[in-house]
Amino acid sequence: MSTIKPSEETLRQMLNIQWQDHFQTRTQTWKALEMTSVLTVALVGFDWQVSNRIATVCGAILLFLVAQFGVLITIRHRNVEITKFKKISELERELGLADKNLKLPQAINGWSVFQFWKSNTPLFILRMYFAIQLFAIGYCIMRLL
Repeated sequence: MSTIKPSEETLRQMLNIQWQDHFQTRTQTWKALEMTSVLTVALVGFDWQVSNRIATVCGAILLFLVAQFGVLITIRHRNVEITKFKKISELERELGLADKNLKLPQAINGWSVFQFWKSNTPLFILRMYFAIQLFAIGYCIMRLL
């Protein structure tokens, strides 16, 4: 049984789709961080306007949880990125466009934030979420004192 090899045009279209998926995923990751950052500023503004400890503490806890969801989204999107880049590499090889020196992205987790010798965009985003979570905890403690 023989298999039919896809045409070069089909391979190029598949490559384009993989890149579009990657960019869409990256955009979603940045949007989630952007929304969390806006909520961080909103927490401070809310506290100044309302000046209610209980409401502010609840807001800070909610901000912490939103940032945690952002961490989970970022890690999930990194796994999608790894899958996409494997497929992109495969397609580029079939098209004769592969860069032999290209390294595929590596998996990350919540503890990767503390591996300061590593640097990439998802780690930057995870570190920003960590900073927002620290801010939320600190703000919560400050309002309880």
